[in-house]
Amino acid sequence: MEQFIPLIVLAVLALILLGIVWYVITRFLVNIGATEVGIKERRYLGRKMAQGRVVATDGEIGIQAEVLKPGLHFVLYPIERVIQKVPLVEIGADELGVIEAIDGEPMQTGSIFAPDRAQNVHNNFQDPIAFIKQGGVKGIQLRTLPPGKWAIHPYLFNVSVAKATVIPPGKIGVVTSADGAQLEAGRLHASAIKGHKNFQDAESFIYNGGQKGPQVETLTPGTYRIHTQSISLDGRSEPRPGLFNIRLFDATVISENQIGLVEALDGARLDPRDYVAQAVTGHDNFQDSNTFITGGGQRGPQKDILLPGTYYINPLMFKVIMESAKEVRPGEVAVIVSNVGKDPGEEIRQAMAAKIRERLEREEEEQVSIAAEKLDKVDGDNLSIEQIKAELVSDPADKRLDSGAHEAYVVPEGYRGIQETVVGPGRYYVNTLATTPIVIPTTNMTVEWTAEEVGNSFDPFAVISKDGFTMQLEVRVVFRVKPEDAPFMVAKIGSTEKLVQNVMHPLIDSIFRNQASESSAMAYLQNRHEEQERAEARVRMHLLKYHVDVVNVLICHIHLPEELMKTQTEKILAEQKQNMFNAQREAEVKRIELEKTKSQADNQRSLMEATVGVEISAKRSEQRKREADGEAYYISETGKSEAEKVRLMGEAQGVAYKEQVAALGANGVALVETLKVIGEKGVRITPDIMASGGGNGNGDGGGIGTLLLLNLFRDQMAKNGDRSEVIGSNGNK
Repeated sequence: MEQFIPLIVLAVLALILLGIVWYVITRFLVNIGATEVGIKERRYLGRKMAQGRVVATDGEIGIQAEVLKPGLHFVLYPIERVIQKVPLVEIGADELGVIEAIDGEPMQTGSIFAPDRAQNVHNNFQDPIAFIKQGGVKGIQLRTLPPGKWAIHPYLFNVSVAKATVIPPGKIGVVTSADGAQLEAGRLHASAIKGHKNFQDAESFIYNGGQKGPQVETLTPGTYRIHTQSISLDGRSEPRPGLFNIRLFDATVISENQIGLVEALDGARLDPRDYVAQAVTGHDNFQDSNTFITGGGQRGPQKDILLPGTYYINPLMFKVIMESAKEVRPGEVAVIVSNVGKDPGEEIRQAMAAKIRERLEREEEEQVSIAAEKLDKVDGDNLSIEQIKAELVSDPADKRLDSGAHEAYVVPEGYRGIQETVVGPGRYYVNTLATTPIVIPTTNMTVEWTAEEVGNSFDPFAVISKDGFTMQLEVRVVFRVKPEDAPFMVAKIGSTEKLVQNVMHPLIDSIFRNQASESSAMAYLQNRHEEQERAEARVRMHLLKYHVDVVNVLICHIHLPEELMKTQTEKILAEQKQNMFNAQREAEVKRIELEKTKSQADNQRSLMEATVGVEISAKRSEQRKREADGEAYYISETGKSEAEKVRLMGEAQGVAYKEQVAALGANGVALVETLKVIGEKGVRITPDIMASGGGNGNGDGGGIGTLLLLNLFRDQMAKNGDRSEVIGSNGNK
């Protein structure tokens, strides 16, 4: 056992020596992993760092600015040592790293963020020595770290992470810079600069003169890596401010049948004489605020408008006011009052005034001629044109009303004021800040003074007649404004509502009061048509000055006092009764005359019948006489013929008798003649059946033979048609 002791001691010593060697080697040789960086500290044999410095360079004692990258490194131990191995800083794909330098040159007074003086020499802050020696400035750096893994000195730089800025669809990003140059005097927004890549290059923004405050440029939908507020990697420290602050606003959406009126909140000063700013081109519907500003855009209401669509407009730069599109329906026109254009000089005003006067004089002469013709028919007096005109416009109240209306100027196109040309039916996208459309109906309009509850009406007129009675008049006025007269009517009074309220109502009230005071109540009622014609002529002449065409004036109802109506009713009833009695008397007289005439007519008929009867009797007498003469002649001739006939028949019969006697004998012939007479007269002398057994056998017709002969003769006579009926033994036909 003792012999192994030396070996054990040697082994232990070898292990101790190996440990010592390993310890020494690990102090001189340090391996840095692939995802790490090493931080060294110099402890001896070096210069002391200046006061306020954090990391050491050029052999200074302290934590060294140099970092050990992944790999095997020799360390001059024990003068230097590796005090920490830290993982690489990883920035995600939707992130950016915000760097705050703990050491470096002091920041310029008034600045918030440190400029990157070293530029690209420090290799995205991975070369701390270059950062320090090239004048890196202490504080939050303008340069940021893009996505990736970075070897960052944790004692020199604090790294925090900011999320990428995402502007979703339908939104707009408004940017405010926390640092930069001062704004120009009178400006509310910073001037746009180039090269900052939608505010993603903070260094370029500051170096190129980017100004502090709200930016005139905006961010449209998309993803941006912008220097904004960041949070430390460990999440323990307070968030670090960013150079830019992004606020999301809704994009401006103009719906169908709408327009957007724009008011600029920044820009050049507006001329006090102008209502709206001068138009600027190239600003892409106010989406390019910088072009608007650099092009001389003025603050205030803008002439250009936004049509239906989606616009990415800086809401801090422009205020958009939604308004419905204007629609002019059939039967209407729009008079345009322009707030933009050239200022009409005195020459233009005088020319338009002369044009209006000439037109009014011509129309006035036409209306006076028409009124004269109507009033002549009503009054029956042949008045001159001057007399008619004097009568129609002689009312002092109407003159005061006319003198109170001051006509504005109607100007040609291109001048500021009421436009001479009107706009017809349709839908229009009109900038009401630059132009004001006044819709005027051009079809017939009605105003009524009535007790009924209808639209656009007033109470009936209460007027006093010449004989002191109070009458209520219900009146209807139909008028229209011609399209070509609409601008002049607007210039004179403003609108149809003002025309009705401020002109027509007091004017017509005055006209009817004056006319009623010139006539008694009953005369006014009886002369209703004439009063209506006279009032219409007066109304037409006065409204002509307001460029209004009167279609007609109607007196719908005249309500007289009850006591006057009662007296008048009784008078009319009495007159009607008297008229009825007179009518009845006249009717009776006419009835008597009618009866007399009727009696004469009836007697005349009998007289005519008698006269005609006498004539008829005379004719009949003559007729009978002639008939008698004819009959006598006929009888005479007929007698002669019959006589001759009888003679001839007698002669023939005599010959026949002789032959019969010769054939039948005298008794047989007598029997035949007897039977012939019996047959012709229908005398029944024998029964239908008779049985007899007797006979003398002499052939004289007695017995059964005679009976059979008689029956046979009768049957033969019936067949020959000598008689129409045969009388039987029972006496029936």
